Amino acid sequence: MRVDERAGHPRRETDSDRARFEAALRRRGLPLVVRRDRRGSAILRRSAPALAFMLLIEPLSSLITALLSLPPDRLEERLSNALWVFGLLALAVAVFVAPAVAGSLVSKWLRVLPRGGRLAVAVVVLVLFAVGSPIVEFATGLRKSLWLGLVVNGGLTVLVLAGVYVGAGSILAWGLRRAFRQLVTVGTMATRALPLLVIVVLFAFFSTEMWQIAEALPRWRLWLVVALFAALSVLFMIAVLREELGTMVDEAIDGRLPELPADLADLSVDGAAVPTRPTAGERANLMLVLFLAQALQIAMLAVLVFCLFIGLGALAVDQSVVDAWLGEGKFLEAGTLFGLQLPLPKALVQLSIFLSVFCGLYFTASAATDPLYRKAFFEPLVEDVRVSLAVRQAYLALRGDEA
Repeated sequence: MRVDERAGHPRRETDSDRARFEAALRRRGLPLVVRRDRRGSAILRRSAPALAFMLLIEPLSSLITALLSLPPDRLEERLSNALWVFGLLALAVAVFVAPAVAGSLVSKWLRVLPRGGRLAVAVVVLVLFAVGSPIVEFATGLRKSLWLGLVVNGGLTVLVLAGVYVGAGSILAWGLRRAFRQLVTVGTMATRALPLLVIVVLFAFFSTEMWQIAEALPRWRLWLVVALFAALSVLFMIAVLREELGTMVDEAIDGRLPELPADLADLSVDGAAVPTRPTAGERANLMLVLFLAQALQIAMLAVLVFCLFIGLGALAVDQSVVDAWLGEGKFLEAGTLFGLQLPLPKALVQLSIFLSVFCGLYFTASAATDPLYRKAFFEPLVEDVRVSLAVRQAYLALRGDEA
């Protein structure tokens, strides 16, 4: 460790600064940049938000399953009770909201509490999930076997701790935060990307042949087509991102890096580490965060396109038209999505899936090559990784000869 002989507590300051850099790297989805012998530091505290998330989602989902696991006649009787239905809907919303809120609150507490308080919170959350939750579920009848619950929750606890140790937890948490942030870009996508994409495929949507092809495809073959388009998108993304990452690394070696983010701007790093190229693990980590960020963009756009064509088909394509294109009675064949029956024609659902995935492939290519798309959607991702490289460089300088 560097020993800075400044007045006060030099070693403590260095440790604190290093911990802030390591926390920033993990928040940015780059756990493999953290020095190898530091990756297991504070593993219990870093696992607490995930354990808090699982602490609530497991009993809530078990409660919903128990409420719906009734004989058909009793379930129908319960569904006729408006108060019971509203309670069930509220519980369904709680399954998605409450665990995320609990994980977020635990994360915030761990950032503001003193060291002893952080450890106490982490231990309490771990004990509640590994032991308390199975006992409560067994006592309330949600779980029939106490020992099975203890074994399952104990195994999940070990998996969470192992995932945090190898860095999977940091990458998953970063991916979830990125997914929520992508919701902010829905307006940008709807105004900049969606109109052009719709124009490109609109004539295909109103083509008789496309409706016939979509209606005739078995669902498993449609998913194979989706997988083919997804594979082409992945191959294109890997090629482009590898080239972009190489350019960013060259800029980092030349010292052309942006400023540190605001949460680290107050830290001063004495001296400077000699710029080094990322190791294989670091490079894979950087590629992964770039890939996931763009993949989330593409997935969100595909969902928007799917919803748009579903709405357009419901409004503009009449029953007589569908029957004329596909045959008498085809309009009444209900479509399904992930096992859920929809009040829509099967052909409309199939065609909307096909066109949404095709638009995702088109957007993948446009985001990297078209100047307008690149500026709006791709360059912000690249800039975020450039900032991460600046954080890495400052972290290497702070570590000094510890690297």
